[in-house]
Amino acid sequence: WGWAKLAEVRDALRRFAAAGKPIYASLSGGGEAEYLLASAARIVSMPPTATLQLDGLSATVLFLRGTLDKVGVSPNFVHVGRYKSAIETYARRDMSPPAREALEALLDDHYRLLVDSLASARDRSPAFIQRQLDEGPFEAREARSRGLIDTMLYQPDLDSLATRRGRARLSTMPFRRYADRISRPHGAHVALIIASGTIVPGKSHVGANGEWFLGAETLIEALNEARQRHSIRAVVLRIDSPGGDAGASDDIWREVKRCRAKKPVIASFSDYAASGGYYIAMGADSIVSGPATITGSIGIYGGKMNVRGLLGKLGVSVETVSRGAHAEMFSPFRDFTAEEAQRFGRQLEDHYRVFVARVAENRRMSPARVEDVAQGRVWTGLAARERGLVDALGGIDRALEMSRLRAGLPRGEELVVERLPRPRVSLLQSLFESLFSGDDGDAAERAALPEALRTLVAASRFPAGTALAHLPFAITIR
Repeated sequence: WGWAKLAEVRDALRRFAAAGKPIYASLSGGGEAEYLLASAARIVSMPPTATLQLDGLSATVLFLRGTLDKVGVSPNFVHVGRYKSAIETYARRDMSPPAREALEALLDDHYRLLVDSLASARDRSPAFIQRQLDEGPFEAREARSRGLIDTMLYQPDLDSLATRRGRARLSTMPFRRYADRISRPHGAHVALIIASGTIVPGKSHVGANGEWFLGAETLIEALNEARQRHSIRAVVLRIDSPGGDAGASDDIWREVKRCRAKKPVIASFSDYAASGGYYIAMGADSIVSGPATITGSIGIYGGKMNVRGLLGKLGVSVETVSRGAHAEMFSPFRDFTAEEAQRFGRQLEDHYRVFVARVAENRRMSPARVEDVAQGRVWTGLAARERGLVDALGGIDRALEMSRLRAGLPRGEELVVERLPRPRVSLLQSLFESLFSGDDGDAAERAALPEALRTLVAASRFPAGTALAHLPFAITIR
């Protein structure tokens, strides 16, 4: 989970508490993310031996040029956009000034959101919270003395406290039964179309390293179904994607726009809606983003890896026979010529101009104004709202309410949210089970790969020469 999803869950807990239902949180440990979620509770407790790992936020970028040089691999990439720094991971040994500028601003926004949220929840000043982040981590006793938690109790003791204060027996039920009880359909139908993963042509699938790929064909089928079914009054397109193949993104954009011509379409941004993930939202009526969403990255890049040197180190010789001046342009066994690099750069510039035009049309901006916020720069949802790249801040609930208003549905009428493409289990059930089962095999597989290897694997997702509308690198703020 990223910070945007976490904020949505926290907001739901706060609404629950505002309805007069007290929440008690037990922290067995954890850092900023866990503490931020727990801060929605009336009482925050930790066992006496636990540690509150508050120590600030950071973002780390790996640069593989030194490794590639050692093994004989030559990166050949072209980018359009001053901040489109994806190629830096492979082509540089350090961060360029534009990439550092964008990442610093991103971290500043996340830090400010964290500090302000914790200050409000604990009824403290932002300066106090910043001081705690500078002076942490804390054992439970010190966390309590500083007013960061309310009590030191083991989980069973906190359950007993909650039961006594609530004057009722603590009641639980399996998530399957709970999901079944509240998923009985009645009311107006809204389609919730999930657009999650790296965008590729074809069908959605899971990659060899456990990564989810969002297939344009799969998503287009879901959009067509929502457009054609009379029972569906509106569509919420839930985007959690760092982008991917530029052509596939454009195909999806077209179908979103076709759907919008027949019924309201609201785009809802989760943790990521960047580059191609932002592109596909340009077909929607309105865009709702979480304040901490990573979005923007309006830029294009592409290229190839020349592995001839690596093969030579392994004793492998390569000979190629070809016809045509540029038949080997995207061969993995030689570098681009100067002419080929220019030719490929012009192709990418064409893709970039189309991207800017899509944004200008949807956001009602001039191309020149789009250029001011484009160039591949990444923004938080908060910064994107200030710059006119999104319409409103909020989560999936806000997007659903906007879809109700756009469809002209009465405010009191219950919405039936129908997920497309259809999951094997109900949306609520799959959400709860993924949250609390502790069984995430794909995540475990990805975590088992060293970070450097995961970055190299990412470079081989697409064929050489594919125009990519993708995040510059995997941005993880911890």
